[in-house]
Amino acid sequence: MKKIALYTFLIITFILTLATPVVVLAQNPPPGGEQFNGDQLIFGENYVLRTSQTLNGSLVVFGGNAQIENGATVNGEIVIFGGNLQVSGTVNGNISAIGSTVNLESTSYVQGDVQIIGGTVNAYAGSTVTGSINRLNPQTLMFNFDRFDFTPPGDTSSLRLLTSWMRDALANLLRILAMAVLAVVVALLLPRPLRVIGNTIADQTLLSGGIGLLTMVVAPFILIVLIITILLIPVALIAMLVLAIAMLIGWIAVGFQIGERIAAMLKTQWVEAVSAGIGTLILGLIVWLLGYLFCLGGLMSLLAASVGLGSIILTQFGTKTYPAPPTMVYVPTPTPPVTPSSSSEDDPSNPQEN
Repeated sequence: MKKIALYTFLIITFILTLATPVVVLAQNPPPGGEQFNGDQLIFGENYVLRTSQTLNGSLVVFGGNAQIENGATVNGEIVIFGGNLQVSGTVNGNISAIGSTVNLESTSYVQGDVQIIGGTVNAYAGSTVTGSINRLNPQTLMFNFDRFDFTPPGDTSSLRLLTSWMRDALANLLRILAMAVLAVVVALLLPRPLRVIGNTIADQTLLSGGIGLLTMVVAPFILIVLIITILLIPVALIAMLVLAIAMLIGWIAVGFQIGERIAAMLKTQWVEAVSAGIGTLILGLIVWLLGYLFCLGGLMSLLAASVGLGSIILTQFGTKTYPAPPTMVYVPTPTPPVTPSSSSEDDPSNPQEN
C-alpha cells in the first residue's frame, strides 16, 4: 500500500512537466504464464495483463486504459486516473479510480474495496467484491447548508443575519475537519514523502514559496494553450485535476509542518498522522478566522499553497531530500603569539648600561 501511495503522489506533478521533456515509464507484462515482480507506473499508454499472467506489485495508470483479463492476477492495488479499467481476473487489493470508468466483469474477483471519485463503476452479475464499493461525489465535501433554514418563526433581520453566519460557520468548520481527516489519511499512506516535504518547507521556505507561486502563475497559461488545441482538451481537464491534487497535498504538507512545530513547542513527538491532522486543522482555522480581516485569509491561503507546491517540486514529489542551505560556521582566526619586548627600558630586571 505504501508503494502504491507513493506512485500516486508522483502523479500530482504531471501538470508541472507539460512544458518540459518527460521520461515515460511504461513496461509491458511478461509473456503468458510468467510472473512480473515490481510495481508498474504507466503514463498515457494502455496496459493489458493477459490470461495466466501475474503481477506481483501495484499498478498505477495515468491517462490510459488498463485491462486485467480472465485468469490474470494482480497481487497489489490498482490506481487509475482519467482512463478506463476493465477487470475480468483477480485483484488481491483495492481499486481506486479518479475520473475513470471501472468495469467489473462477471468473472472478476476483487479482494478489497473499490473507491471511485468523479467516475462510474459497473459491477456486472457474477462479479465479486469482498469489500465495499464507495462512490464519492466531489461535491460531497462542500457541506452546503443553504437549503436548511435555522431561522425561528417571527425573527428579525438581525436574528436572520446571525443564523446565516452560524450556518456558514458550521459549513466551514465541517470543511476544515474534513480536510484534517484527509490529512491523517494522506499521512498514513505517505509518511516518508510527507516528512521529506515538511523538512523542505522548513529549510527552504522562501525558495519553495517562489517556485510554487511561479507554477500557479504559469499553469493557467499552459492550460489555456491546451484548451485552444482542441485535441488536447482531455489532457487539459486531467491536468487541472492533477494540479488541484498537487495543491491539496501541498496544503497538507504545510499543515504537517505546523503540527511538527507545535509538537516541538510542547516538547513531545507525534507520529506523522497526528502532526498532519492537528496541523492541518489549525491551519484551516487560522485561514478561516483571518478571512474576517480584510483579505488576510486569502493571502495566507495563497502563501501556504505556494510553499507546499514548491516543496513538492524541490523534493521531486517527496522522493528525494532537497539539500538544506549550508550553515555558516564561524572559524576564529588564530591570534599570533605575543613575543616579549626586547627593550631594556621596559624590563626592570635588566641593568642600565653606562
